[in-house]
Amino acid sequence: MSDKQKDWGHFADGKVHLICSSHNDIAWFDTPAATITWRDVRSITPALDRMAEHDDVKFAMENVLYLLEYLERHPERRDEIHKLTSDKRFDWGGTYNQPYESLLSGEQLVRQTYLGRKLTKKLLPGAESRVYYSPDVPGRAMQMPQILAKSGVPYMVISRHRPSLHYWYSPDGSRVLSWSMGHYGFHQKFGYHFTGEFQEAVDYVHNELSDWDEDYKKRGVQPHFAYMWSYDYIPPKNFDPMIADWKKMREGEDAPELIYSTPERFLDEVTQGDPDLDEYFGERPNLWLYIHGPTHHHAITAKREAGMLLPAAEMFTAINCALEGDFSRYPTHQFDRAWAMSIYDDHGWGGNKGHETDEIFRKKLEGARDRSRVLLDTATNAIAARIKPSEGTPITVFNALSWNRNDPVRAELTFQNAPFKIVDDAGNEVPYQKLSPTEGLATDITFMAEDVPSIGYKNYTMLPGAPANKSDIPDGVTASEDGYENAYYRLKLSPGGIESLFNKTLGQEVLRTEKFLGGEVIMMDSVGNGAGEFGTVQQPSTVGDFERASEYKPEWSIAESGPVYTAYHFTQQLKYAILVQRVVCYHASERVDVEISFYNWTGEKSREYRMMVPVNAKQDSQIAYEVPMGIVEVGKSEVKGAVADGPVYEGIDRKTHKYIRGPEYLQDCSEVNPREVQNFISAIGDDFGVTMSSSVAVCDFIDPTAYSIAPYPILQPILLASRKSCHVNGNWYLQGGEHHFRFSLFAHKPDSNLGRKPATGANNEMRSVVGATAIPGANLPQSHSFASVSGDNVVLTALKKAEDDDDVVVRLVEMHGADTEAKVRINIPLQTAVQTNMIEEGADPVDFADGELSVRIGHHAIETYKLSVSKDGQDR
Repeated sequence: MSDKQKDWGHFADGKVHLICSSHNDIAWFDTPAATITWRDVRSITPALDRMAEHDDVKFAMENVLYLLEYLERHPERRDEIHKLTSDKRFDWGGTYNQPYESLLSGEQLVRQTYLGRKLTKKLLPGAESRVYYSPDVPGRAMQMPQILAKSGVPYMVISRHRPSLHYWYSPDGSRVLSWSMGHYGFHQKFGYHFTGEFQEAVDYVHNELSDWDEDYKKRGVQPHFAYMWSYDYIPPKNFDPMIADWKKMREGEDAPELIYSTPERFLDEVTQGDPDLDEYFGERPNLWLYIHGPTHHHAITAKREAGMLLPAAEMFTAINCALEGDFSRYPTHQFDRAWAMSIYDDHGWGGNKGHETDEIFRKKLEGARDRSRVLLDTATNAIAARIKPSEGTPITVFNALSWNRNDPVRAELTFQNAPFKIVDDAGNEVPYQKLSPTEGLATDITFMAEDVPSIGYKNYTMLPGAPANKSDIPDGVTASEDGYENAYYRLKLSPGGIESLFNKTLGQEVLRTEKFLGGEVIMMDSVGNGAGEFGTVQQPSTVGDFERASEYKPEWSIAESGPVYTAYHFTQQLKYAILVQRVVCYHASERVDVEISFYNWTGEKSREYRMMVPVNAKQDSQIAYEVPMGIVEVGKSEVKGAVADGPVYEGIDRKTHKYIRGPEYLQDCSEVNPREVQNFISAIGDDFGVTMSSSVAVCDFIDPTAYSIAPYPILQPILLASRKSCHVNGNWYLQGGEHHFRFSLFAHKPDSNLGRKPATGANNEMRSVVGATAIPGANLPQSHSFASVSGDNVVLTALKKAEDDDDVVVRLVEMHGADTEAKVRINIPLQTAVQTNMIEEGADPVDFADGELSVRIGHHAIETYKLSVSKDGQDR
């Protein structure tokens, strides 16, 4: 006991919460399989055993995936876990795992809570998951607080951030109460663990509480303080002797109570009385973004594709079931499995035996993509068979986005010897262009599908007879070996890239190419170690091994030219790969595609490839890019300033008992580059804007050269990087072999919102179904929208079967930052509508009549509605 009484000030009548937890990655420590075993034997089972012996012991695991893994190994302990979780002694985090938030698509991020909090409630009825654990990743998605708050998860535990209690807001005004302990291993400083000297622990706690006393009182925070005992893959700590000694000490001293606790209990206590806490708003750009997209191109491409395909597959599957009036064949298990696979990879790429972990992650993500394609194909084929038949071979083009579209579409036809033409639903002939067919098997064609309805389809028909324009480019279009012109653009090519792109509608030169050509590929030294980049992102260098395509002066030639597009290409041997590059100009579109392929990439260590798009605008032009469920404007949408005042200490050296100095997160969040990007990135100048769709997850916008830095923005998708895992036994991320990329460029008036829809469409290709055989009674029209949204700023991101019944769930997002009265038209049989939270809980009635849902959606809001399906199965 203490020699003399201490003045515990504000905390005298409060509590000190001892939180035992264990930080985990899916792997990192070892392979996923070995780590599952370790997590069982060294963390979860010891925690269960401790709780069985002592009624006051509590423990926290960070997500639901670890619960699923443990129950698979120990089904006999399900009832025990159920009771402990219901009694709030064993806490499981509210998400499926701990992801790089802004790497996930919007719906993938939402499904973290479906497969987290909602799944916990299904597995363990009466239990709750109310805390999101993300203690490792130095990054935060702008809309994550809203997703959590509207999923019933009010609390967030983070680290790599100044120690604090604070509110973290999304731009719609939603917030979560967030707690950072500095670094998740910091509280192992709790001296009693190292010396066994009780007085040292008391002095340590008293000194720390004294430091917080004035701050707590000033902010009106209840007298509760927490220490989280957590580190990688550790068991619970036995604090029984300390708690017993502390109890004796309190008999003669006005000191706070010392208890075992959980983050939920601690945060429930401190939130009482509405304390005046610090506030954070918006995106914290992720510093570890090199660990996923640039260094795991194939895997992350599959993840991104699954994130686009799965919502489309859900939409058309639900629509088909509603048309049938029967959801009994809705493949719920297959969708659940595909969603889980699409978000399986967590923040721990690489690590010890990381080559095995990375391959498992990749197989999961590719499996999600492939399952998504099968589910989408099945649904669209079924709907195409419901269209009233007409003469000729139908080509049904499906649009899964919530606006009408004009985009190129590809169709695979049975091999045709005889000439044929394509007509639209009004009988107008549509120009098409053949791709190289596989002799005797099939003919791939491309045509421009116009005005394809929102979340719907448009039927085209293949008829016998020669097309009006067999192969010639249209009038008003000119194409030479080094230049192209249509009604929208005048383009000039130079060896290695685009020298000029003049937009005729705007009267503006889009590119500024005295330093880099448009679409030019460059290579740089790129030394970095993934998740070991703490204070700032380690930048590439143009001082060392630097290469650019234009230095070889590769000559362009016309690869294809016809009624729909003209494609230019060149092939160039680079130092470590063969580069094949194409520029595709569509005759009837303002879209220009740049396609890049690497063959025989050797996997040279510490190298990076980028594509350069120098924009003819001022250096201070607004950069905007898509994040999950929103758009970030650089310099406006990020957390203000830095997130730490100085070093965020890692913990204590186990031999010397001294602080281990950790990273210094001192960089202003608005100055972080590059960034995680969803479908597009834009540069908006005074006179015009340029938006680029991106097939990769990471883009930059600042000139990376160390000399004569360009005084204008350069949009730069990062194609590949070969870096090493920061784990001491970690693998190199080399990715040797073949890689393919595509980017679409759009010039428009100076408003980032104008580029959003065309760029998103370029990344979400419309699907065609050829030759569907009509079922008996097929009566759908030749063109039809199943769902649409009024207003340009509201996007429908999900239309799916409800989780717990045969209703239909619709999710909307406001993208432009404006409060909106929206009308959602749902052209499938419906009766009533209610508003729910993000994971389909609650039922507040909303206006719904004659298939039209009238809603008020606030700026940046994500709202979810549940619609009951009528039983007659008749199309509306």
